[in-house]
Amino acid sequence: MNIRTSRRDLFAGHAVFLVLCAALLFSPAALAQNKKPPAPPPPKSAPPPAHPPNMGVFQKGEELTYEVKYLTFKLGTITARCTGIDTVKGRVFSRMECLIRSYKGVPLVDLLTRFQSTVDDQLGSVSFSTKERIKDTLNKYIHYTFPKDRDVVMIVDRIGKDIVPERNETIPLEGKRWQDGLSLLFYARAHAHQRYRDRVPALIYHSKATTTINFGVKEEEQEIDAVPYDIACWKLDGETGFTGIFGLTGGFEGWFSKDNAAVPIYAKMHVILGSVRLQLISWKKPGWNPPRHVRK
Repeated sequence: MNIRTSRRDLFAGHAVFLVLCAALLFSPAALAQNKKPPAPPPPKSAPPPAHPPNMGVFQKGEELTYEVKYLTFKLGTITARCTGIDTVKGRVFSRMECLIRSYKGVPLVDLLTRFQSTVDDQLGSVSFSTKERIKDTLNKYIHYTFPKDRDVVMIVDRIGKDIVPERNETIPLEGKRWQDGLSLLFYARAHAHQRYRDRVPALIYHSKATTTINFGVKEEEQEIDAVPYDIACWKLDGETGFTGIFGLTGGFEGWFSKDNAAVPIYAKMHVILGSVRLQLISWKKPGWNPPRHVRK
């Protein structure tokens, strides 16, 4: 297989996903580093968070589906699911997945990708994996492993059954709680009703990045096609600190429902030629409907 071609298809296919990442606080992927990382430092425990996450916003079995648009063009859908919430030795672990599909007819993109992540009760990444269709019968896989009592993450890339040796590496974690490409959305949601500025370390494939998030910018209603009234929301915004691929400038805004569920409702990010928008179009969440904004 032509590795250069497969990488071109991989990055083209991630256009839709990267839009969601930036708009709802996933960092856009930086280019992977080819050099070997330095030897990891001795393990050390991450300090307790100054702003504990609200894990109560998550509900096992919930399913939230979003549509991604650029100008008037509809690019595809992204479905986020909470697949499990388990208690092990007094600690709570949440499992989640994200399925990304491009619409038929979108130029240069035929995307079917699944991301899976497990986080601990402080929303630090415990495991992360991706499965992405490159061709009809060929998939690309990426897997993070966090060895117990070691301050490192081990990353393995695979195309089909073949491991890509030059893409396997061990990266030191510097004693921090890191977010992966999927858990960042859940991190934002669990802090959406707080008011503070955060600098969040994230592992985006083989690179380290920092996303600055301003939580609790203001209360603001939001309108989406799926709901016949304005929704009460908390707005946040932030900056990735660098220019990403496809003209992503790094700035983003997100609106989360003002109720206890803190569901992501709408998101917007800035690109060189305009902005990309994402909005909730359907949900499976027993007992929940978007809270109505009440005008004062």
